Amino acid sequence: MSKVTCNLSTLRKQRNLRQTDLSKMTGISQKALSELETGKSKGVSFSTLTKLCDALNVTVDQLFELNPDADQVQATIMLIEKPSCSFCGKNEADVDLLVVGKVNSKSPVYICSECIERSNALLISDRASRAEASTRR
Repeated sequence: MSKVTCNLSTLRKQRNLRQTDLSKMTGISQKALSELETGKSKGVSFSTLTKLCDALNVTVDQLFELNPDADQVQATIMLIEKPSCSFCGKNEADVDLLVVGKVNSKSPVYICSECIERSNALLISDRASRAEASTRR
């Protein structure tokens, strides 16, 4: 079964950040960061993803990677099969990857690889706009 590997620890260490540093930068608790890094987290919200991507200046696909080898020992989050993307409605059979997130325990949210790519493009565009606006000040 495929697994999604979280690269948070590697990315954080490449930037010489401690968990406490990243926690202060993002407002995400050190415990939550530790659970993500060790694969103990059961999921991650879109707002958490955005905070991590902004703080580390990476895209979602750099933060996580699909790993087809089930025997790998790295910290992982298991993919679960679900019917369709909550944003574009595409069926799991029509996309490369479908990831689940929770708004609350009764209504999970699903996002496909195509919507992740569009989100990454919007995030990059937003960062560029903010940088341009700050240089005009």
